[in-house]
Amino acid sequence: MIIFWRLFLAYYLADFALYGKRFYSYGTSHPWKAAAARGVLFFLLALALCWQYLNMQWSFFGLAHIRGWGALFPITALYIFSDGWFKLSGAHKYHNTLSFVLHDLFNLLVLFLAVPFRALYDTGSFFAETWVIFFVGLLFVTKVLGNFIFCVEKDLYGRDFPTMDEHWIMMLMRAIFFLTGLLAGWRCLFFMSACWVAVIYARRIRLMDISSFAFYFGFGVTCVVSWLVHWRVYLNW
Repeated sequence: MIIFWRLFLAYYLADFALYGKRFYSYGTSHPWKAAAARGVLFFLLALALCWQYLNMQWSFFGLAHIRGWGALFPITALYIFSDGWFKLSGAHKYHNTLSFVLHDLFNLLVLFLAVPFRALYDTGSFFAETWVIFFVGLLFVTKVLGNFIFCVEKDLYGRDFPTMDEHWIMMLMRAIFFLTGLLAGWRCLFFMSACWVAVIYARRIRLMDISSFAFYFGFGVTCVVSWLVHWRVYLNW
């Protein structure tokens, strides 16, 4: 699972780097160019993060055993073309959310089935590298969760792309929740409770003008992910 989590980072870092209203608009008018740009960036990040594992034999869907550097080419190709496979029409009530979920589940399944599990046998752990799991959790609560919330709100309220301030402030708040949950001992509960009180007050006085879904779901999931990473760091499971 070492390679899977590193590819997970590459997958969402590529998406994170090419995120913003300008690229979102460009992707709407030039979908294949945007998908290719993400694919190239993913490939380069995957090479960098998995460098020491590229000569290892990867079990590509159980159909063939090829070296890691060779397996990255079909993985990247599937990543690029999957952008157009899961874009549901507006006739579906939750087409944005479903498109996002199906697209990401497909690509994560590809990563899961394409990598070797030798590292799992050697370490006996699904979460062997603490630093990777930390960044996976941080990226999930900031970038992945933010994208999911945007898709849901677009379906529910027909909202436009988040403003720059809204996007980064909400990412920063979820990051703070995540990091306070990693404090050692029971003090993390005190600081997370203090954060809850602070954001509830900020929302009440309209300093944070966000929907109930973005507020409760976003910060709730962040707390859960933070605790899972907390247990990995301190209990080493």
